[in-house]
Amino acid sequence: MSIIVLWSDNDHKKRAELLAKTYGANAYKFDEVKPVSVLGTNALVFWGHGDATSFCHLNVDAFLDVVSSWMKVNKNVNTVEMISCNLRHRQGTHPDSYTMKVVTKLKKAHGSICFKALPVAVSGMGVMAENSILKWQPASQTWAYVGTPGKEDKYMWAVCHMLEDQMPPRGTNDGYVRAHNALLASNFMNTHKFGKNEIGNIVMVPCSLNNILCVSKNASVMTGTIGTLRWMLEEIK
Repeated sequence: MSIIVLWSDNDHKKRAELLAKTYGANAYKFDEVKPVSVLGTNALVFWGHGDATSFCHLNVDAFLDVVSSWMKVNKNVNTVEMISCNLRHRQGTHPDSYTMKVVTKLKKAHGSICFKALPVAVSGMGVMAENSILKWQPASQTWAYVGTPGKEDKYMWAVCHMLEDQMPPRGTNDGYVRAHNALLASNFMNTHKFGKNEIGNIVMVPCSLNNILCVSKNASVMTGTIGTLRWMLEEIK
């Protein structure tokens, strides 16, 4: 069985094509081509920008229209996968996440479809994140999925900066996986908490080991390579 990778944002073109190549598949810019029938396809994999209200710049109904159009010419599709930032989270002010709105309607129209997305990010203390981001580094072909609780995303960005401080040009670890491993090996996230610098920006400051305020207890960090990204997806029910 095979997949079709679908994208629309120009900055996602190369990563979508790389994901497709990893699985011996093809990638298509779905807003510029008519749905293509590919023998043996059982999964549609979408990769694009997302938040609580849109995915690939589409609202829920428009996205499901795209799904339906590709399923019409690929009758064996039984899985729809969405790869993006923030789709699983309410971003502080929305009553529900984008994925929950989609899956409710998707199940009504296509009850047999397995719908997958990245997991809900949960902090080390078990608090559900309100914001998340899927970072991508082309040179190393690695990704980082970062989430933090709270309505504001400034803590999420601080965690991203923490990771990227370990990577060139500021650090020596190539890619998000090695950067994450370096932080784990040094116990940095267990000995630092969120603080502020002299101009009010969120930065990491030292704290006692495993302090209740330490980063590891108040954020979620997952990293991997292009080959592991789809393995991180989970079914939404």
